[in-house]
Amino acid sequence: MINYLFFFSLITCLLQGSINFNYESKYGDGSNVNDFTQDTTSYNYFENFLDINFNYNNFYIYTQLEYSDPPIYGYDKVKAGDLANSYFIEYSNSSLMFKWGHLRSIYGYGLNVNMFQDQTTDFDNRVKGVELKYSPNDIADLFFISGKGNYGIKSYGDLRANDIDFDHSLNTYGIQLYNDLGDFSISSSNKKTYYSGGIYNKLINDSRLSIDLEDHLFDDFSIYDSLINLDSQVESSGINFSYSRTLGNFDIYIEATENTYSKILRENENENGYLRYFSLSGDLFGLNLLYEYKDYNMLYYMPIISNPPLVFSEETSILMSRIQHSINFADEIGHQLEARFNSKDNISFLINLSMGMKHSGVRNQNEFSFDDEFNLIYETYNSVSFKDFFGKLNHLNGGMNFLDEDLRAHKPFRDLYLEASLWNSDNTLYYKLGYHSHSSYDDTSGKNYQTHTIPTQYVIALQNQNSLTIYAEYQNTKN
Repeated sequence: MINYLFFFSLITCLLQGSINFNYESKYGDGSNVNDFTQDTTSYNYFENFLDINFNYNNFYIYTQLEYSDPPIYGYDKVKAGDLANSYFIEYSNSSLMFKWGHLRSIYGYGLNVNMFQDQTTDFDNRVKGVELKYSPNDIADLFFISGKGNYGIKSYGDLRANDIDFDHSLNTYGIQLYNDLGDFSISSSNKKTYYSGGIYNKLINDSRLSIDLEDHLFDDFSIYDSLINLDSQVESSGINFSYSRTLGNFDIYIEATENTYSKILRENENENGYLRYFSLSGDLFGLNLLYEYKDYNMLYYMPIISNPPLVFSEETSILMSRIQHSINFADEIGHQLEARFNSKDNISFLINLSMGMKHSGVRNQNEFSFDDEFNLIYETYNSVSFKDFFGKLNHLNGGMNFLDEDLRAHKPFRDLYLEASLWNSDNTLYYKLGYHSHSSYDDTSGKNYQTHTIPTQYVIALQNQNSLTIYAEYQNTKN
């Protein structure tokens, strides 16, 4: 750490480039609620971040120093060797970009590579390594990424620090082409995740990866103790393709990744999976439209490097964010439709409908039989379609019949949001009124959620470009 700071200071002094600093401090004191027992414990944090940016000609150096005792999420960082939270050095000119350090990169819409750090949720899927991009002309970009990282997750939502960690690696290369027929991209990737023995019991949940792992661990009790303590390497190899083009007033985007991956503790047992995404956006007679479709099918794999689009709206409302759907990037199919338009009175309207569910083939734990060799065979729930998300309108849940066991098993969600907003004639008052309807089923807690929220916002313009913002929200929840 000391050598790194000395090297950074030496470059600054010798090259006399431009340097800027940004300091942020956070302090809080309160209570934390246990997800299961609802017991409260003391909760406090004191975080300090110092961002340092340095530029000289074609070089750019960034580092973030963190002193946290304790942080909002994560482990304490009080020792000198832990203060360098993030750093990289980048060189770029008209045709070449080279970067070394903690890499934050996205290609396409993130079905293959989308690496970033979000300290508010303690998420970090970056690798430390090299990224190279070469542009020989105006119609092609060649890129290459290679690196290793450490990824952490929490086995329980109320934990402040990740209790499960995975080492992982990435090697990917590809080409992006730009011409009058549209923009194309094709790339190949190899990703490895390293599981340490002894953590498998912490991975048990309702996902198909977890159920498959549990089946394997308990298939032969005589070797359970040896399996549970074995290290395992999961490897994924894939091809990614994307295409985008503007057709009149509409933009079209298509991206797909086809993968072959191994299973945990079964390095020679391969599965095929895919991630697919489609979007169409544009303007039709003054109506701004967006349609998105997702089909993420990597049932026995834990994605780390890839973070594709959510295909539902991320809420800024405090109450609406409490019941927002938690996506499963390995097992989810869904749609989103959004429309925006203005009335003659300059009232802005927004309509958003999104829905999603698991893929078919969900195991029914209560229906099983035995084959001729007395092996246990589970039945699966009947497939459902998105038409089942809209039943009789007189249902209290708005049409989703949660008495249907097949529908519940696919963990469905449906969000409908309506919004109207307006500035008055002299731009001194802004007001926004919304309505949000949320229906979902959580098979972990065994609850179906039917929530109606009315968020409002008021902005009062004051003198000297100051303003006063007021939020008022109402929510009714049944579960």
